[in-house]
Amino acid sequence: MKKTIRIKICDFDPNNPFSYGLFFLKILKKYYDVQLSENPDYVFSHESTTTYLKYPNAIRILYTGENIHPNFNLYDYAISFDHMDFEDRHFRLPVFQLAVFYRQCDIENAGDTDFKTMRPFTKDDLAAKEGFCSFVYNNYLADNARGDFFKKLSAYKQVDSGGNYLNTTGTELTSKLDFDRKRKFAIAFENSSRSGYTTEKILTAFAADAIPIYYGDPRIAEVFNPERFINCADYPDFDAVVARVKEIDENDELYLEIMNRPILMPGIDFAKDRKNLEVFLRHIFDQPLSEARRRRINPIRAQIYEENEKHIARYRAITNQIRKILALLYRPFKKIPFFEHFKTILFQKIYSIK
Repeated sequence: MKKTIRIKICDFDPNNPFSYGLFFLKILKKYYDVQLSENPDYVFSHESTTTYLKYPNAIRILYTGENIHPNFNLYDYAISFDHMDFEDRHFRLPVFQLAVFYRQCDIENAGDTDFKTMRPFTKDDLAAKEGFCSFVYNNYLADNARGDFFKKLSAYKQVDSGGNYLNTTGTELTSKLDFDRKRKFAIAFENSSRSGYTTEKILTAFAADAIPIYYGDPRIAEVFNPERFINCADYPDFDAVVARVKEIDENDELYLEIMNRPILMPGIDFAKDRKNLEVFLRHIFDQPLSEARRRRINPIRAQIYEENEKHIARYRAITNQIRKILALLYRPFKKIPFFEHFKTILFQKIYSIK
């Protein structure tokens, strides 16, 4: 007989296949009789909500796919990007191990995104490539490195931008996988650079049979074979990166050689990592509820932390609402290059992106 557990998943939408928490719910249902409850013993939360604060006596479990450090004064357990050993309270699981693509057509056509079974990349595959390099981004409030590199590489050869940011196609993207697959290289720049912060960007390029040009996690080469992608961290500046791209682009044999190298480093096994996540979660739920709590902070100090979280959430809600209103007012000017350039500079200054 399965143990019954009462849980709350903040912002959970059972009708959305990409809803936060669905992945964890599927795991828990394998081992427990799971009851979704408004009087929970356990709460799953993410970094963009304060709903979990309504349940002070519940065991709090954070999962974040963003570039933040878990605050263990507020949570008992956390699942994040961090390379961290903190007793039994933390598990590292980058977001790409939960989802690589977010369109159903891409998911169905991506193949093995654990990269255990890779087919040879041939001269015919190379000949079928229609373009040089892809660039698919909507967020212009990220590290300026992304836009700077796009401009430098575009000076060598046309880079096709299919997203809203620096768009060159004039059309709406229907499949990122297909867009990347038609091109030899794919720019895979994270929103920011921090140890362990690796999203799905490099994996979408691998899945599309392209050579990723990567910027972000300084420890990326511990997971992905550095001989199978171009890591900007290995070069003194973007000019040197462009020179390397040019060298590979002009040498078909070199391109084919790189494309047929293993994607993962020896010992890396995403399926095993996900299995270890199950072990981590079962440890939380198998122990008696009375023993599962890990927060030991002074109640007065805890209240200060929680009030601070509420203030941050209110500020975030106000700024997001202002952005929505401004976006609506700005829509008639969106396709005018001058206004797009001015908007990007303005918002980067407002959000202090460097």
